[in-house]
Amino acid sequence: MKNQRQGELILYRIFDWLSAALAWLLFFGYRKRLEKPGIDWAEIISDPVLFKGLVLIPIGWLILYSVFDKYQDIYRFSRFATLRRTFVLSLSGSLILFFTILMDDSTVRYTSYINPFLTLFSLHFGLTCFSRMSLLTWAKGRLKRGEVSYNTLVIGGDINAVELFNEIQGRPHKMGHHFVGFIDSNGNSNNLLEKYLENLGGLNDLNRLIQEKNIEEVIIAIETSEHNKLKAILDDLYEFQDRILVKIIPDMYDIIIGTVKMNHVYGAVLIEIDQELMPKSERIIKRVFDVLVSSFLFILCIPVYLVLTVLV
Repeated sequence: MKNQRQGELILYRIFDWLSAALAWLLFFGYRKRLEKPGIDWAEIISDPVLFKGLVLIPIGWLILYSVFDKYQDIYRFSRFATLRRTFVLSLSGSLILFFTILMDDSTVRYTSYINPFLTLFSLHFGLTCFSRMSLLTWAKGRLKRGEVSYNTLVIGGDINAVELFNEIQGRPHKMGHHFVGFIDSNGNSNNLLEKYLENLGGLNDLNRLIQEKNIEEVIIAIETSEHNKLKAILDDLYEFQDRILVKIIPDMYDIIIGTVKMNHVYGAVLIEIDQELMPKSERIIKRVFDVLVSSFLFILCIPVYLVLTVLV
């Protein structure tokens, strides 16, 4: 199942590449017809500049998406959030492409650049949005029908956990959970959830169970009296942040606000949290900045190193 989801993510990237290539092809034809009205597509397609653009420009778009967008499990994507990111990145990428490559083109003058830019942006955003929304709508349908699921572990076994389990199981549409069991967050609890799920151990077994059971999602449903254990649980889960989605019941969100970031609300049932407060794009920018500053300081200090070497 996991390999299948990875294949669908590859398909998502292929759709992005095809959308970018088709948008550039149509825009290139639009520019050529501005230069030479009546030109046919056979002549447009034979232009070697078109081929270079079809190879390089989609790659540039994919790099932009890889840095600032999310190339993760498509079944986890929010269509609204994806639509918003697609709009912002399409606008940003079109501006970069327009002002770095197309401003020198004979069809793009200072007084007449608005229409070409709007055409480029509309083509890219429209095609990318259509392909992404089509694929995500198909993915959401599979998720709701129960055709796709994630190995899910519940932390907590008392009243909150039982109510949550029954509410999830009673929903008309699936939420993608395949419950493998629960762990007891309190050795003195009644473990009411044991009537529905297997008791897999205690909090000390959390790391081992995540690896052995190939856990992909953890739901924290501990009792109010156990809120003091929440930070320790999140600290243990932080090690697996790249492979595990963590959700909590709503009454615990106020306890951890400021420590984690809320991503999505699933009805009135669950809140998704993200312990990675620095987005991927910011981490990349910070890393590049660190390397550049370090390199600059190293080069700047070379004369000092040489003088010290001679003196020593």
